[in-house]
Amino acid sequence: MARERKKSVSPELYTEEQQKLIENHISEHFGTISNFYQNMEDESSKLSINVIPASRKKPYVTLITSGMGVHVMKAKGKKGGEFENRAELVMYMPPYWKPDDNDNEAGFWPVRLLDLIANFASEEKTWLSWGHTIDYGKSFEEQSGFRGIILVMAAAGKDSWHCRLSDSEKVTFYQVVPLLESELRFAVKNGGAALAGRMDKDVKNAADPDRNPYVPDNFEDILDTAADHSCKIEEKELDLPEINGANHISSFLRWMILHDMINDEFSEYFEEELAQIRAGEFDVRTFLLKSLDGELNRELFTDEGREFSGYYYDFYSDGDDPCYPSDVDSMALDYFGEERYNCDEFKDEAYLFVPYDEAYHEHMSEYIDKAYERFRSDK
Repeated sequence: MARERKKSVSPELYTEEQQKLIENHISEHFGTISNFYQNMEDESSKLSINVIPASRKKPYVTLITSGMGVHVMKAKGKKGGEFENRAELVMYMPPYWKPDDNDNEAGFWPVRLLDLIANFASEEKTWLSWGHTIDYGKSFEEQSGFRGIILVMAAAGKDSWHCRLSDSEKVTFYQVVPLLESELRFAVKNGGAALAGRMDKDVKNAADPDRNPYVPDNFEDILDTAADHSCKIEEKELDLPEINGANHISSFLRWMILHDMINDEFSEYFEEELAQIRAGEFDVRTFLLKSLDGELNRELFTDEGREFSGYYYDFYSDGDDPCYPSDVDSMALDYFGEERYNCDEFKDEAYLFVPYDEAYHEHMSEYIDKAYERFRSDK
């Protein structure tokens, strides 16, 4: 992580009034600072990394910067406009975290990491914001294998996200979430927003070296999960059963089963269940949730099934390429009509409201059949 700093002639500083506003904001929303670290070797930086100790009410150590926000980050929009952003960083550590000294890299890595990120924007004249990731190329924490970060909104609640410096200026407090290799690969493929969507709602354990990964190593083979959709029912308070999050996944799985695209190993292991599904005697959603843990994985399929699912079941399909998630939305639009499809009740999730019955499968099968025909003709 060590590298040479680009020296500036004089450090950027908050005004006395701005500094007081930042201090009051930290005290009100994050807690009382008990200690702080500064890089005394870098005269160009007046960044402080403050420590708020764990307590019974807040069983985690909070590290929070003060000084990054003196630099105004700027970025140009697609239409030529310019955006400005000021930021400070927050990281939550386990309650037992307590580095002995600056030479104890095993414990001191969070401080070094925050210092590195906080100076990155000004040194490289770049823009950092929500959903941005940085890959450092190697692990900066040996126990976990953390090798990159993503910025998300601070987990202390919405009131903590912004500190108003004036009517026209504010500082945004982003949480730094250390990332494992699989999580970085997922962000590269699907975007930072998609990765943020897979994180726990309360990510205060995100920097714990013992935490579970947000994305499994084999995520490339996981086409979809029921949890990714049932969580929308809870978050948007939709008047639906959670099992509806499995509807469209189950319809695709049923098509694959009926077209003999389940490989021999899984066909033998789930012989009884698959026979019942083919006979229409077993709800595919129940099979998906209980036998497959709610995951649609390409490992289930034959070689042709893997190839077809990779071709069609793609949330990020470009242009006019066949796209199953897009077809799911199209089916909902066909079913409800444009006005009902866009109604406030559905909250942009109309596909979850389509009744799940035999007609649902028949309608989705028409879309899948067309995609399969095109898949065969494109080979």
